[in-house]
Amino acid sequence: MFRVSIVLLAVGLVLVLANANTQQLRIKQLHTLHRWSNLSLGLDEASNSHFLPVDLDIEYGDEGRHRTFLTIPRLSTGTPFTLATVAAADNKVVENPRLEPYPSLEWHQSANNCSGITSAIRTYIDECWRLWVVDSGQVNSLQLCAPQILIFDLVKDVLVQRTMLAPHMYTPSVSIFTAMAVDLAESKCLGGWAYIADAWGYGLIVFDALTDKSWRIEHESMQPSLGVRRFGNAHAGIFTVSLSPRHAAERFLYFHTLNSFYEIALPLHVVNNESIWQQQTSSKAISKHFRILGTRGTQCESEVMDSGGNLYCSLISLGALISWNEHSNYTADDIRAVAYNPQQLKFVTGLKINQNSKGENELWALSSEPNLFVGGTLKENEIKFQIVGCRTADLLANRPCTVGAAQS
Repeated sequence: MFRVSIVLLAVGLVLVLANANTQQLRIKQLHTLHRWSNLSLGLDEASNSHFLPVDLDIEYGDEGRHRTFLTIPRLSTGTPFTLATVAAADNKVVENPRLEPYPSLEWHQSANNCSGITSAIRTYIDECWRLWVVDSGQVNSLQLCAPQILIFDLVKDVLVQRTMLAPHMYTPSVSIFTAMAVDLAESKCLGGWAYIADAWGYGLIVFDALTDKSWRIEHESMQPSLGVRRFGNAHAGIFTVSLSPRHAAERFLYFHTLNSFYEIALPLHVVNNESIWQQQTSSKAISKHFRILGTRGTQCESEVMDSGGNLYCSLISLGALISWNEHSNYTADDIRAVAYNPQQLKFVTGLKINQNSKGENELWALSSEPNLFVGGTLKENEIKFQIVGCRTADLLANRPCTVGAAQS
């Protein structure tokens, strides 16, 4: 297993990935589930460059069968559907598998039909076989509908709960939801809590599905002023959200901003205490709960925590995935590189931990060509998006990657 040493030079960031013996970091081949050089949603090929998937999820069913979900936020009203699954017949197709609308095309018929799905951006599959969906309500930054949280029963593929966010929960045409984590805790399958990062609104939305209540948390550590503002997007605030495992003695919500080198921890019982955030509490009293764990010395994109308390994060433009255990210090000696592959780990907008049919943790990443997000184009046969994965046990032990989906 390799350790991470981080050196910040005056001319920019240089990341040196090596172990104690300075052995060269080897390329790690992750399992490629699907990849697209042509992401078609049923329109002509000239329109396909406008489709930018940003999140993924893998649902494992009986006998190892799986289903792959993608969110494709609407950049125009011409996008026929915005929440998709890989067609069942194409589950084993690696190159350009077909996509189908979820739960049906009727849900996506009109972008400004607020009773359907306007623009799905984030998903989360819980252990009760429910799919949580965040719909931004935006089309190319135009707020057509209020953002909403939808919960679907994946057994019957029917909606079981819908909540529109109140106006004070978001900023129209500004709020962008870059991550969501869900916790069931003691609620079993009767409810659950969703934690949604609002990167451009600089806040965290907490949603209690059992009571249908939500509240908003804002703090200076969620703004793009903490750390090294000159790197990355200067306007991006809180970009990630992840949670300690349910069995942990003390649980935390972790996050960082896109342009910061710091990782922040907030006690989960404080996050879940609505009264703290509703009352007029002094900033000093609030700030004592926000703890800076340490610095990576470089920027991370997406992050996710497994059931063993290992926090994984993809390093921006460096083709690497790092891991840190929440029971250790947050220093270069405790952060390890568990995967290095610049061809597979590019701009990771979706990073998930899913349990396969054997109950094992698997890490899945949606990796895209970064040029596509700044208006760039690629050659027709170049890979634009890919879904890659690995069992977390294989990552941590530096073994060849295996996944349950390869056998289903």
